[in-house]
Amino acid sequence: MTKPVGSARSCELCLVWSVLRWSRICSSCKAWKAAYRERGVCPRCRHEAHLNPDGLCRPCLAAIRAEEDAEWALLLPEAGPRALQLHVGIYNDPGTRSRPLVRQRGGGRQVNEAWRSKLRRQQAVAKQVVLEPQVSGQLPLFTAPRRLSGATVSALAGRPVEEWERVRPVLKAIAARHRLSYGWEMKVGEMARLALAVRTAEGAERLPEPLLRDLPNSADAVRLILLEAGLLEPAPQPMRFSRADQPGRAPYLSAPLPPPAPRSCVDCQAWVPARSHRSRRCTSCRHWRQKHARGRCGRCGRDHLPLRNGRCRSCYPYQRWDAAWPSTSGATQLTIDLPAAVGGWTSTFPVEDPTPRTSGGPPPTQIVGRGQTALFTLRRSWEPVLERLRGIDPSEMPMTRTARALVDELDQMIKDQRSPAYRKNIRTLATLVYWLGADQALHERDVYDLAALDANMAAKPVCQFLAARGLLVEDPALHRDAAQVRVETVMVELPQPLADEVRAWVKVLRAQGRREDEPRSWSGIRRYLACLQPTLTSWTNTGVTSLREITPDHIEQALSPLTGHNRRQLSSVLRSCFRALKRERIIFLNPARNLPVGDWKSLPTSIPSDRLAGLLDEAGSPFGRLVVALVAIHALPAHEILALRTVDLDLAHGTLEVRRGLLRHTLYLEELTHRLASQWLAYRHRRWPASANPHLLVSQKTAPDPDHPPVAIGTLRLMLPRGLTLSGLRQDRILNEARETADPLRLVRLFGIAEQTAMRYVGAAHPERTAKLPR
Repeated sequence: MTKPVGSARSCELCLVWSVLRWSRICSSCKAWKAAYRERGVCPRCRHEAHLNPDGLCRPCLAAIRAEEDAEWALLLPEAGPRALQLHVGIYNDPGTRSRPLVRQRGGGRQVNEAWRSKLRRQQAVAKQVVLEPQVSGQLPLFTAPRRLSGATVSALAGRPVEEWERVRPVLKAIAARHRLSYGWEMKVGEMARLALAVRTAEGAERLPEPLLRDLPNSADAVRLILLEAGLLEPAPQPMRFSRADQPGRAPYLSAPLPPPAPRSCVDCQAWVPARSHRSRRCTSCRHWRQKHARGRCGRCGRDHLPLRNGRCRSCYPYQRWDAAWPSTSGATQLTIDLPAAVGGWTSTFPVEDPTPRTSGGPPPTQIVGRGQTALFTLRRSWEPVLERLRGIDPSEMPMTRTARALVDELDQMIKDQRSPAYRKNIRTLATLVYWLGADQALHERDVYDLAALDANMAAKPVCQFLAARGLLVEDPALHRDAAQVRVETVMVELPQPLADEVRAWVKVLRAQGRREDEPRSWSGIRRYLACLQPTLTSWTNTGVTSLREITPDHIEQALSPLTGHNRRQLSSVLRSCFRALKRERIIFLNPARNLPVGDWKSLPTSIPSDRLAGLLDEAGSPFGRLVVALVAIHALPAHEILALRTVDLDLAHGTLEVRRGLLRHTLYLEELTHRLASQWLAYRHRRWPASANPHLLVSQKTAPDPDHPPVAIGTLRLMLPRGLTLSGLRQDRILNEARETADPLRLVRLFGIAEQTAMRYVGAAHPERTAKLPR
């Protein structure tokens, strides 16, 4: 009969799980039982077992040695009971042959001193406050990097961590998804608990991603776990915390490593371009460090650098220079560490273009390669370029295939839109791409600087064309309000402290003062400064340094040579300026307080009938006839005509809606205006079929403009004969209606004007009805 194969079972004494064993007691417990026959209750685990001379059973003695339990080793009375640990027994266990734990109650110096030092370290860690939770949502005053280590993990072992029950299922799911071991799960779980403790210490609902840098290890795995659990505040760009890309060893990593960025070498300070390796030193310095010993450079004074003849690699080429000029400084020239077999000069044309030049004209300068950034950005001077291209047609300029395709695309687009500035736009773009190439985005400042030198070049259409294709770098300074730039220029030219006082006045006009007010436009402020600037200049020439020195005599001397409209305008500007300075408490007395301004509104006058005869016939285009009808028949002001939209015109119902802020005024078109509006729409659709400008009135410049601007006020004035104005025609129409009806309410309903304006027109048309009777 053969002996049965042993089965896996646990030891009855130490509960160690062993495999292929026939005995009920493991071999280690057999040896322990033979050595120590005295039985009793172990004070550590409170179980009855064979005890050694120190009074401990075999599992507790092994646990004390494994866990470094200093409290039980020193028999401290405050130490509580400990639970048994599960062990896996092996044959010929060396732990059974180790010496028993020797303790001396009198304070032995051989063993007890070591256990006492371990106890002091454990108590110091236990008393230290580790990642104390803060109030949720409270912003920290100072943020300092934390030093997290294994001791921090041990201090958090017995403390409950918030949201750990929410993170644990995610951790197990990721471990099962990627078939990771139980050891990986335990290791990453400790780091995840540590990250959650940092989150509560920060008082944040979601842990900021940059704080994962403080973790000792496994930060990439913790990032993925917290991100899936919804407890991580992701950075704008995904971060990676491993020093090298290890897709095989870390299959759970989802975010790729960021591309290597240009940097500076720590030894020679050379500018290193982006490469595959991530070393802190350039290739030459890494080879230099392998050949020479380190020390302190005798020229630049930097320490811990490899030296040759007492000099570092960046100072070594300057030996002859320092010998010829000993008084020179220890500075070195900035260098760029280019890759091997790459020089500083690139070919003018791409390799795939076999015939880059179509004529014997001059070739362009070096074209910057795609993706290459500029080390220094300077404003270009285009005069030499224009001198070089003088007399050369844009079609004959040598340029790359990409640049030629871009110019041809603009050529075809201008032909389709029927733009009047055909040659200007083509020549501007051809000059730009000839000199700078079409692989990189062009700067908006270069386009405007080039167009400003030649009247046969245009800047805005070319910038719009390049911006639509993502080839334009906009300049914020060019998009500022021109009136604001002019106002700031005038204030800079004024002397101090006069400039500060004028600047305070401008702030009040822009509703930025001590009181709330309606802000003025920059164009209105520019007109105010244009009227006041000659007066300020005359005052500064006489020795005035501040507006506090101005008296009523100065104001009277400034107004005495002026009459009419100019006097009223300057009086109004002076009153506004000094009233604002008095409100801001900059001046003590207002010298313009009692300054009379006068009546700005004069009585409206009519236009002779012979001047109005044949006015529609003189307007030779549908655009001009519609403008004359809107002004002379419906009395629309010029700014409302410019703001009319195509959607506001309803030919089916014969109405035109005028936008006046939040209000709307409806015009009922008579037969003549209805016919003129229909003719204009037909002409506009035939002339500019692809125009997307929403305004009703467009011109040759505004119809194809992608910015959809309204027509200029000067375009409307050109539609009238010399001697007639838009405001004069409007006044004549309202005055004629007032003579016929003498009803101010009818004027209000018909033209949408205010009650005071209607009464003024009725008084001008019927002066006998407004005359006051003598008392």
